[in-house]
Amino acid sequence: MSYGTKSCPYCAETIQMDAIKCRYCGEMLTEEQRAKQYTTVIVPQRKWSLGVAAVLSFFFPGVGQIYKGQILRGILWLTIVPVGYLMLIIPGLILHLICIISAASGDPYK
Repeated sequence: MSYGTKSCPYCAETIQMDAIKCRYCGEMLTEEQRAKQYTTVIVPQRKWSLGVAAVLSFFFPGVGQIYKGQILRGILWLTIVPVGYLMLIIPGLILHLICIISAASGDPYK
């Protein structure tokens, strides 16, 4: 007798390894399905919003990157953009726009 669990191929609920019938959806499992061990694949979901990251970087350059989990990149933007503004207005604006676009793009999970 097996004491492990597996996922039902019909409803994905956790059932006993040697179950003949799923207790959740009521489907009968074939001999082949009973012999298989199903594994659950977890697909990571994005936990941040592109819009929120862009708005945060609009008001505070670098905070959008920190919101996405890119701490060092955010700290770098927090220091570079004010220096650009101190030098002249144009470099500061260009760096600020690049910071906003950077916050709203990319996938921090790669």
